[in-house]
Amino acid sequence: MLSNGFAYEGLMKYFEEISAIPRASYHEERIADYLCDFAKKRSLEYYRDSTNNVLINAPATAGYEDRPAILLQGHTDMVCEKNEGVEHDFDTEGLDLYEEDGWIRARGTTLGADNGVAVAVMLYVLDGGVDGHGPVQCLFTASEEVGLDGVKAFDYSRVYARRMINMDSADERQIIAGCAGGQRSSVTFPAVGESLLAESLAKITVKGLAGGHSGEDINKGRANANKLMGRILHRVLADTDARLVSVRGGTKDNAIPRECEAVVAVSDLEALKGVVDRERDVLRCGLCAEDKGLSVECALVGTGQSVTAVDRETAKKLVFLMHCVSNGVFEMNRNVEGIVEWSRNLGIVSCDAEGCKAVFSARSSFESRIDASEAELDAYADILGASVRHYNRYPGWNFAEVSPLRDAYVKAYGDVCGGEPEITVIHAGLECGFISEAVPDMDIISCGPVILDLHSPDERMNKASFERFYTIIKNVIQA
Repeated sequence: MLSNGFAYEGLMKYFEEISAIPRASYHEERIADYLCDFAKKRSLEYYRDSTNNVLINAPATAGYEDRPAILLQGHTDMVCEKNEGVEHDFDTEGLDLYEEDGWIRARGTTLGADNGVAVAVMLYVLDGGVDGHGPVQCLFTASEEVGLDGVKAFDYSRVYARRMINMDSADERQIIAGCAGGQRSSVTFPAVGESLLAESLAKITVKGLAGGHSGEDINKGRANANKLMGRILHRVLADTDARLVSVRGGTKDNAIPRECEAVVAVSDLEALKGVVDRERDVLRCGLCAEDKGLSVECALVGTGQSVTAVDRETAKKLVFLMHCVSNGVFEMNRNVEGIVEWSRNLGIVSCDAEGCKAVFSARSSFESRIDASEAELDAYADILGASVRHYNRYPGWNFAEVSPLRDAYVKAYGDVCGGEPEITVIHAGLECGFISEAVPDMDIISCGPVILDLHSPDERMNKASFERFYTIIKNVIQA
């Protein structure tokens, strides 16, 4: 049992219970049902909206009626990624949790500690996990991972608290006090299918990369599988007679893609393999240590087969987009050392005879830089004769010089962990941006236990850190 040796058995129980509930983005009905049933059984006031956001209110305990209200907040959905070869249906199956060397993991899939931590903490608080507290509001938001859709749709007239702890951070040593804004962009263009007889049909695969969060990990030098495939296909189309049949890379715009595959028809398989082998050696140069598992393969998957290839012009456009559009860190923050200010991630690429699509995620604390990324992609789309759509724009959250809640958290942290936490801003989107915009006088911090490799199947949460984190939250609430 995961609760063995853990100080808060009820907290771990709730983490395990919600991990058994499928909760992919846009499919939060079952977790919302669970939350409403939880509130009903405890006679707690609750509200559920049409997007499956759930707000549960708990009154002050005896003797704490004069304490100011506090809002605890986190999202219910999770990024659904799995390792190649793993059979798991995120729409119907829960996660298979286990503990290894003090870390909680899920077998072959993302763990969902982002943001199951917040959900479990709120449930435990509402179920009596804090001895005494003022009024507590718990806001469980939906569809955060796909554009913060839930938090932007919520009715904030229902929120009376003016102190808020967001629990969607992943390092107990930090207090997040500001975050970047961002936007998704998709570039699409039609293709003309051309039937041909493939002497050799080959699949080129790029895999074995570390991947990670497109905001928090973008400055770690991790390679993007879609960009690497763009480089390979650029040489393949230039140096062989290969015809592109399909490309598939990445599944989430907010994750650095770990895998990409392309299918091509070619007359000289050995020539194709030679080009891919040379590019593999080139790509290995300069990779970070976390990407040492890079694998680039070219395998025969058919001979003398009738296929529908993408027309040459469209194939060139796609490869141009994959190969040439800037990706990664554009600029570092000039005021906060080590923090990325502006970046873009090519998260998803798909193409076949029906059409091509590339999805980007841009981030910056400055609206003008999001505008600049938008304008650049507009220009590329114009050159390529493509259509571009910009969507899911979300605001940043500005750093507050004065924050009594932050001061209280610093003290509680010192009592539990010793020393002082780092106060910082991050290059990732948090729901705090929308909430601070909707409730301008809200005093907000974001925090969390140690979670590594978010948005990837290597995601893991430090068990001891989870325990310490809850102790800090408990002390802040009951102070």
